[in-house]
Amino acid sequence: MKTYTILVAAYFACGCGPDPVGPVGPDLAVVADLAVTTDASVDFGADPNAILGTFAGPCGSVLAQLHSPSPSLIDNALVFVAGEAYVRSSFSPDGQRLFDTPNAGGSSTESELMSEEILHYCDGAHFLKSETEIGYTPPDTDAGGNIITDILVAFGNDKVGVSVTRAYKPGGMSDLEIHDLLVKKLDGINHSSARVLPADKWVKQILHVFVDAQAASDAITRVLPTIDAVTRADTIVLTTTTTGGGFIYCNPNPPLGQECP
Repeated sequence: MKTYTILVAAYFACGCGPDPVGPVGPDLAVVADLAVTTDASVDFGADPNAILGTFAGPCGSVLAQLHSPSPSLIDNALVFVAGEAYVRSSFSPDGQRLFDTPNAGGSSTESELMSEEILHYCDGAHFLKSETEIGYTPPDTDAGGNIITDILVAFGNDKVGVSVTRAYKPGGMSDLEIHDLLVKKLDGINHSSARVLPADKWVKQILHVFVDAQAASDAITRVLPTIDAVTRADTIVLTTTTTGGGFIYCNPNPPLGQECP
């Protein structure tokens, strides 16, 4: 067994912290220096070359929150530079499986794959199923129609759903736009959790949000606590701020190391 010390942002109703943002419910993200004991086979990003880009942030924090009944907020960052390439050989074996698996459409392939790679690199997640492979009960309007989760991963014996989104707009998004995006995605998480079949049922879900600027990450920190508790449920919100990652947001993809045109 190995023990790692991790750091996750903590926000309390007292407004404590370097950048108070008003009343924040004590049910949101808790944590400061947690000791996480895990099986030695979980790597926790020991090899800096094991992920496309350069990762910065706490590792092990998702594992620490898997069985918490409260919502949580975790931040990290990923920097891409010229010369790196979004090609199959750049990814882990799990990432290569996802690279080869068609998704349900749209332009979210890159963000979903990088989400899996971050969770694999930093928390030892293993890819189980893509969005087209997860099983659900028949669509029901009252249960959110046919909303589905992007990927299913495992942390040891715990299955976890991962919904991936990008909080991106040229010139930046307003707090209201961030709020509406988070509510839409969190609502979708609640609906897909209600419909997933027992064989694929997860212990909880992660909403992984990619942003291209620190200002957007800060906006998520401000806005998330203002969303009602029922909508937030026990979801882990993971924010990854990218530098040089325009390929995650734009189509056609710019080279790695460049932002969107």
